[in-house]
Amino acid sequence: MDNRLLVFLATAQEGHITGAARTLNLSVSAASHQIAQLELEFGTPLFVRGNRGMHLTPAGQALHSYANQIEALWQTAQREVRQTAEGEQWVHLAASHTVTEFFLPDPLGEFRRTHPAVHLHLTMANSHDVISNVEMGQVDFGIAEGRLSHRKLQVTNLWQDHLGLIMPRSHPWALRPEITLKDLQSVDLILREEGSGTRGILDQALNRHDLHISDLRVMAELSSIRAIMDLVHHNIGLSVMSWITARKTADVAFVPIAELELTRQIHLIQSSQPQERPQVNNLIQVLVRRAYEFNSHSPNTLNPLND
Repeated sequence: MDNRLLVFLATAQEGHITGAARTLNLSVSAASHQIAQLELEFGTPLFVRGNRGMHLTPAGQALHSYANQIEALWQTAQREVRQTAEGEQWVHLAASHTVTEFFLPDPLGEFRRTHPAVHLHLTMANSHDVISNVEMGQVDFGIAEGRLSHRKLQVTNLWQDHLGLIMPRSHPWALRPEITLKDLQSVDLILREEGSGTRGILDQALNRHDLHISDLRVMAELSSIRAIMDLVHHNIGLSVMSWITARKTADVAFVPIAELELTRQIHLIQSSQPQERPQVNNLIQVLVRRAYEFNSHSPNTLNPLND
């Protein structure tokens, strides 16, 4: 890939030449020269220089979109050439924490049984980073939850999920059919970190009521679902999580939050022009089928999960 584009992308990411040079292990003068050569070739400034850093011009924004696609294709090409030369079949995927821990084990197990010659490489990250991995061509596809506004991604709906309040089964609210928004504001909460799909859905639901996370009693924000579940189990605080965490964890209960719209779709995310590879398509087919089966057998109400 053209080194000038690498410097351009790094500068756009860092907001200044110094950070880009450090990231790429170049001198500042060498990085500046690459940007100057790129602007000379296009005949227009790509950045606005200011005291607070460098920002893309409209022309720079147009190039940034294409440069990301070129970088993604280059990453894919490098991976495919290496694996073809080694005579191996690989599928690289990234998935959010909730998806990795609760939705993927069964379908990935089925795929490994039926396609033993295919190697899987799974990266777990929050939803924001999963999308970045797809955009940068670091994975064949990603799976993440939430609402996507990325128009240059190909999105396939998989599982439908529901969020609510997770608590120990011994908690006084555990047998209630639902809790109110006022109830939610009255308890200590342990929430997922910003950038996670779970947190994004909660933020959006609160915004519809002109509320913010700061209006809740948040005592911790963690990236580890297991850590959150352990803290909930020991009655350190309650959490807003997927209902499937209660289905798969015997000692916690799930109660819907009546006034918040916390239904979300878990998506399979690919680049706008995904590479057609049999092993990737076969895994996607398994995921789509298992998600359909899951959705068709989901309870019409969520309260029975507390039984």
